[in-house]
Amino acid sequence: MKTVTLSNRFYYHELDEQDAQAIKNDILLYNQILHKAYKYLTLKFQGIPWNFESLQKEIKGQYHTNDYFPLSAIWKAKHVLKCRYEQYQKAIQQKQNQLKRIEAKISEKQKEIDKIDIKLKKLIEKTKQGKQTEKDYLKEMQELRPKRKVLKNQMSQLIFKKNRTLQIMDRPMSFQCFGGKRAARARAKAEISHEEFHNKRNHLISVCGRRQGKYSNNLFKLHVDEGFLIYRCSSENREIKLNIKFHHDAEHLIKAVKMKHNTPGKTVQYDLIDHGDYFIIRAVVEKEDEEIEFDRSTGAVGIDINVDHIALCETDRHGNCVKLKTIKMPLKGKSTNQRKHIIRNVAKEAVLESVRSNKPFVIEKLDFNKKKSMMMYESKRRNQTLSEFAYTQITEALKSRCRKERIAIKEIDPAYTSRIARDKYMKPMGCSIHMAASYVITRRGCGYVDEI
Repeated sequence: MKTVTLSNRFYYHELDEQDAQAIKNDILLYNQILHKAYKYLTLKFQGIPWNFESLQKEIKGQYHTNDYFPLSAIWKAKHVLKCRYEQYQKAIQQKQNQLKRIEAKISEKQKEIDKIDIKLKKLIEKTKQGKQTEKDYLKEMQELRPKRKVLKNQMSQLIFKKNRTLQIMDRPMSFQCFGGKRAARARAKAEISHEEFHNKRNHLISVCGRRQGKYSNNLFKLHVDEGFLIYRCSSENREIKLNIKFHHDAEHLIKAVKMKHNTPGKTVQYDLIDHGDYFIIRAVVEKEDEEIEFDRSTGAVGIDINVDHIALCETDRHGNCVKLKTIKMPLKGKSTNQRKHIIRNVAKEAVLESVRSNKPFVIEKLDFNKKKSMMMYESKRRNQTLSEFAYTQITEALKSRCRKERIAIKEIDPAYTSRIARDKYMKPMGCSIHMAASYVITRRGCGYVDEI
């Protein structure tokens, strides 16, 4: 598990003018190396061979810098490319699931058409023999032929969707656009200035850690006892002293720096993030996951996650309901940052119920990839709801909060929880189906079995 801690702000106008300019030059140099490394890696990914032996030596020779910037930039570029490839594979898997669903629908429609054709063939034979009645004629013209026409139209639409899905699957993987595609399009239309787009592309220095060194990093040296950090510039032969103070989870950073030479877990990755008038430093430390035992002797707290709210239930050690609660989660129509803020607050409020009662936490283990692959057969409103449902973000926020509060968390199989809640608990408890589902989830987490 990785732990992130952020420093205080460093305003450029408060620094020495030469120091501030050196940091800006380093930010520009690092991102130039990053973009060049990513370009070479994408060429290799596409099967285009390099005309040099080592990527690190090639970039180091082009930019005439030390080893630390090329190594960190190549490491970052590989990470970005790997993430992009995993996203591409996930998208292909979803399209394959959609394709199977479309082919099943085409087969189903074809069977219906074949049945109608058999009936029509019998009626035509009956007509040739002169045995057709008025009822047969009306059935053919008012029922069978209109239904066949509708089915053929549906078949053509499904075939179009199938061909469209195959075309999308045949597209090559798109690569990373540094600065964002939206900003790139806005720059192409002259909606934003070149300087604004340049700042979006070049705003970060990410230097990977080193466990062989005393300070856990090559360019950033944190002096724990003195309370300052030394940054070694790569564009200039200069060391910049920064009076730094790290905030949340700083103890993990201090522990990693004080570890012995070449100890696993000693590496510290530092990110220098530029915000225009100031910059901050982010430290990323690898922390061992602590196993917290799931103790159900006092009961548990379970939740049922829904689109616009979370239903929460607390039980005692016998599995009886003690408390029911609803936490609103208005995500619809919100921006990405607003959603993240709302999700963090909701997770905090939900986990605080476990902290208050000193009971473990229970959630469902759901997979929405299959549901999202079937979105084309649902209503427009339901499809929009599924697209906006950030279930993964919610569960990750809950797990992160539980780790922070040292609360045991357990994921259970979600099979038939809503059905059991509707048939068995909703009316006797006098609550909504979601609250009853949270009760079923909590009981299942504690080991109780509710049959359908």
